[in-house]
Amino acid sequence: PLGLRPATLLSWRRCQFCYSNSAVLPVLKVVFNSTDAQFFPMAAADQLRAALEANDCEQLLKLCRQLDSNLKVSSGKFKNPPHTREMSVTHHVASKPYGLDCLEVLIDRFGAACLTCRDEFNYTPVHWAAMEQSQETLQLIHVNLSSDCFYEKGRFGRSVFHCAAVNEHSNKALEWLIGELGSDSLMEKDDNGSTVVHLAAQFQSSDSMDFIKSKLGSDCFRQKGWLGRTAVHWAACNKVSNSSLKWLINELGLEALMKKDDIRLTVCHLVAVYQGEYSMDLMKGLLGIEIFHLRDRFDQTAAHFAAQNTGSNATLAWCVRELSSQCLTQVDRDGDTPVHCAAQHQDEKSMQLVVSSLGPDCLKLPGDKQRTAVHFAAINTNSVSALRWIVGQLGADCLKLRDDEGVTSAHLAAQHQGEDSLRLIRDSLGVAAFDLQDRQGQSVADYAKKNSRSERMLGCIAELREEERLREAMEDSLLQRSSPEGQQDEAPASLDPSFSSWTFLPDAAGYRQLIGEGGFGKVYKAFTDRQQTVAVKIVEPIRCSDPSKLETAVEQERRGFEILVRIRHRNIVQFLKTERSAEHGFCIFTELIAGCSLLDLMNRLNKPFDEPAVRRFSHQICRALNFLHCEHIVHRDIKCSNIMLTHEGVIKLIDFGLAKEIVSAAQGAATYTLGTVHFMAAELLLDDENDRLVYTPKTDVWAFGCTVFEMLESRPPNSDVNPMRIPHRVTSRDMPQLPDRTSDTLRDFYRLCVMKEPGERADTAELLRHSFLQSW
Repeated sequence: PLGLRPATLLSWRRCQFCYSNSAVLPVLKVVFNSTDAQFFPMAAADQLRAALEANDCEQLLKLCRQLDSNLKVSSGKFKNPPHTREMSVTHHVASKPYGLDCLEVLIDRFGAACLTCRDEFNYTPVHWAAMEQSQETLQLIHVNLSSDCFYEKGRFGRSVFHCAAVNEHSNKALEWLIGELGSDSLMEKDDNGSTVVHLAAQFQSSDSMDFIKSKLGSDCFRQKGWLGRTAVHWAACNKVSNSSLKWLINELGLEALMKKDDIRLTVCHLVAVYQGEYSMDLMKGLLGIEIFHLRDRFDQTAAHFAAQNTGSNATLAWCVRELSSQCLTQVDRDGDTPVHCAAQHQDEKSMQLVVSSLGPDCLKLPGDKQRTAVHFAAINTNSVSALRWIVGQLGADCLKLRDDEGVTSAHLAAQHQGEDSLRLIRDSLGVAAFDLQDRQGQSVADYAKKNSRSERMLGCIAELREEERLREAMEDSLLQRSSPEGQQDEAPASLDPSFSSWTFLPDAAGYRQLIGEGGFGKVYKAFTDRQQTVAVKIVEPIRCSDPSKLETAVEQERRGFEILVRIRHRNIVQFLKTERSAEHGFCIFTELIAGCSLLDLMNRLNKPFDEPAVRRFSHQICRALNFLHCEHIVHRDIKCSNIMLTHEGVIKLIDFGLAKEIVSAAQGAATYTLGTVHFMAAELLLDDENDRLVYTPKTDVWAFGCTVFEMLESRPPNSDVNPMRIPHRVTSRDMPQLPDRTSDTLRDFYRLCVMKEPGERADTAELLRHSFLQSW
């Protein structure tokens, strides 16, 4: 109502009443101080940044209409160079392909002078408009400024003509400039020696080549620029299209393809690093396969360049297919192979390609400075996936391999990559790895200070150290450490099992609170006369044709439960007591765990767990099983639905296959249909003359291995097989493999869990010593 813009309304301080001629008039008084003067542009800048990064042209236009000044705004979403830039709103608007309407509004509000300011690259908004927009924008600028603005030099000494030649959206801006101001500027060189012709060949299509030929003829395409390269060389660097390259070949002939630049690069080298397999096929068809074996000044072949192609690994795959896998072993002047180059520039797909072609030992071959593939992957600024994949293949210790200067790949990753690499280092080696020193006494954390994002990297290291400190503190405070023998790992009891009465704890609607349901009963919340909330598992009343057999089973379970009641372990639910009544049947009371099962958690997240999480969970599960087996106790029902994760991140084993014997007695046999068939060991699925299932510590280990599979896939092994066919599948075939993304150490850990012969299967003590768990 006051005509104030939204951002201005944010700055008002208080309302005052103004008294005049005995009349009381309410007036809103907007009080500004030095803080207020800064507040308005900050609020507006935040809104502009959000609109720019969301490419919300309608919101951006609305905000431009409200501006009082040509604000400077920091924004990302730039591809060349890819970083956040602080520049004026006019610069930002000019750099958007849809920015014409906004630019018109800004010129109307601030005058044509807003088009002449410079950014950090010495560009004006006019340069940006030529790079990103069409001829209509340049026409608008021409109306408001003289033609001189198009000759102003920006970054690399480039005029607006040069900028129009790198416009990947359209060549209309370039055509308009030449049509309006003449073709003389087409041959003007920038500070690197490149002309508008060279840049158009690199960034635009064959339409621009046709247009330039109509103005200058064909000889302009033979003129050399930076590094002695002609338009044909630059067309080979065109990532958008190979149409300019094909046009120039037709125009200039095959001779142009054989010309080398000042560092002895041919068009084939450049095609390998900038274009795709179709251009490689084109070169092969025109020049033959031998052209790809030519070396440049640094003794690199086309395969080296294909391994440096950041747009696609298709050209590297093409080289392997057409030149054989031996092309990956060619050594350049520094001792580097295409394997090293791929690790430095490409992702895990290329690593998989080279290993499938040469075997895993290729990752260990030394190159420049005695660096292996893991060192090169650590300086890969395009992706951390290559480093993660190599660590998965070679194990965590590869991060500690040193080059001839004593620098590890952990140091290099901290210097060149991002927070994801720091987390990989932490997950692989622990936070102590950040203190690992090179030969000069520089730690991994010191190398993070050299990173261009040093503040964020150092902050991430501090967070990871704090996470570790809190984790250790939580374990110390909530859970008692293990005894010297390593078998107690006890947690203090906090619940009183001596209650004499209890009732179901109702929910808000007055119904029993069901918190779980399984094959042998349902679990509810209960409240005891000791004023404690517990969990109660109800095994419904059972009818049996042989009451004596049922009584024997109940007594057997009761005696087993008496043993469980004495258990105190931080990773095992606390058992309280059992009770048998005519009303409820067989009741089992345990502590009530605040958290959810691993199965429920995967379902809620709608994805499986990653390997670091599987390692942390498996370590706790294995410790609990080892404790049980040392006490001569078998769980009998290990699976994700019987493993709880508390809100504090502590694993708790629950259920223990309790009441299985009771139900078995009632139904006459303990066959596989009573268990969780996908987790049952091979020996449990074999026909037995007594028709009884004999659970052992080794059957728990098998189920544990199946649980590892389940954590990685959100489903148990052989889940695609009819349950009735599981016994035949498990006893006649190998168990399913883990997904490709898993490391070799985890694959070996899983293999040891699911060996068919119980005697060959690892026990929990062996598993705790396995390298997969040792790195946690």
